[in-house]
Amino acid sequence: MIDTHAHLDFENFEDDLREVLGRFFEGNPQGFIVNIGVDFERNLESIKLTKKDKRIFTSIGFHPEILDEMKESFSLEKAILQLEELSQEKKVIAIGEIGLDYFHNSSNKKQQKELFIAQLDFAVKQKMPVVIHCRDAYEDVYEIISQKKYGDLRMVMHCFCGDLKQTEFFLTLDNLNFSFTGNITFPKKDDAEILEVIRIIPIEKIMAETDCPFLAPTPMRGKRNEPSFVKFIIEKIAYIKEMQREEGEKILDQNAIDFFKLRLI
Repeated sequence: MIDTHAHLDFENFEDDLREVLGRFFEGNPQGFIVNIGVDFERNLESIKLTKKDKRIFTSIGFHPEILDEMKESFSLEKAILQLEELSQEKKVIAIGEIGLDYFHNSSNKKQQKELFIAQLDFAVKQKMPVVIHCRDAYEDVYEIISQKKYGDLRMVMHCFCGDLKQTEFFLTLDNLNFSFTGNITFPKKDDAEILEVIRIIPIEKIMAETDCPFLAPTPMRGKRNEPSFVKFIIEKIAYIKEMQREEGEKILDQNAIDFFKLRLI
């Protein structure tokens, strides 16, 4: 199993991180975890986390919410400088999570786009894949990432929640993948739109994630999420794709390995 999007550096895991990692890697020795940075401090903490196990890697980047959190004190120049410095670390394998979020704040769209584009351009320069956060901003994200200059950039839409029409647009981008988390286990009916979305996306373009500590899947809903729970997302995707869990897991894991170029170093 591979969890392609975790936040184990968050304070939710301060007291029992060793046990959390043990539950994931026990019986899953060839598994990987990709921990995701979101700001100046968390990028550094995420890199520290990779020292705890050879199977943990990290992505570094600046989530659009940092513009609200830091307000006038945020510096795009300093953000890119940190990416330049930290991207030299051997276990930094991607840029993200980066993107647009109009759910929490739609008044700073211009700043969000500038931050997003600057990080995409950096990823192109470094030839690193990108993990994209998108909430209530699908049209603008598509307009940006569909530009010709990003045509060779490997990208994944993290925790994808687009509708069928939006999905059809994104499927026109050959270099774009889609990642799903615990929310796909919430619907009780098989005709829920999020499940229909997964049906129309080729499984070769899909990855599984937890986004822990958020969005714990059924039957763990309401609890703190953790990497070992990715098995429930894998099971759900396999069910939707009408295949055995083992077959689905093998394909999803290989997708992640190919996308992030995961290997023991």
